[in-house]
This record gives sequence, C-alpha cells and structure tokens, in this order.
Amino acid sequence: MTYRIGHHSTSDDSTAYRSVDEVRHWDKVDHPISRLRNYMVNQGWWDDDMEKNWKDESKEQVMQAFVRAEKRKKPSITNLFTDVYDTMPDHIREQMNETVAHVKNYKEQYPLKHFEDMK
Repeated sequence: MTYRIGHHSTSDDSTAYRSVDEVRHWDKVDHPISRLRNYMVNQGWWDDDMEKNWKDESKEQVMQAFVRAEKRKKPSITNLFTDVYDTMPDHIREQMNETVAHVKNYKEQYPLKHFEDMK
C-alpha cells in the first residue's frame, strides 16, 4: 500500500482535505521508491555505482528521445477534439470546426508547418 503524494488531477487541490505537512511526512518516511531501493540494497542487488550508471544511461536515452520527438511534426489540432469521445457531441464538433476555421483564417499567426494536416 502506498500514499498518494500528488493531487488526483490538475483540478484537484488536495490541500483542501489534507495538510502539506502530512504529505511531506509520507513522502519522506514511506515513499515506495525509497522502500524498493532500500530492499534491493539490503539484498545486494543494487548499489550507488549501479544507480549512478542507471541515471546517466536513462538521462541519455531521454535526451535522445527528445531530439527524435522534436524533429517530428506535432499532431493535428483536431486531435484535441477527436481523441476524447467515441461519438463526438454536436457542440464539441462545432467547437472543433470553429477552431479549425480560426486557425486557417489567421494562419500567419500559427506555426502550421510544424503540425500534421494543418497547411
């Protein structure tokens, strides 16, 4: 069992129903990653050198992934609307159409060449 450190979502302010001190306490005392690390160290499966190497390798992989991702075109703006509903409600379809029309009308204000399907 673990303690949820963060909010449920960006619209949830968990400080309304639990104190900052409570969250800090559980983050320091019983964090699941720290528990696992301590267990692995005690078993002889992990040490500081292994952790440093793992962090260095992971950082390099993440940076390479960023470089690859930044070269790709961003998804079409319509994905903001089409990726949410199985059957899109009419009012959302209307918002999508208005957004696409706005972007096309003011295309000089948007970096459209960096997006899929937005010429």
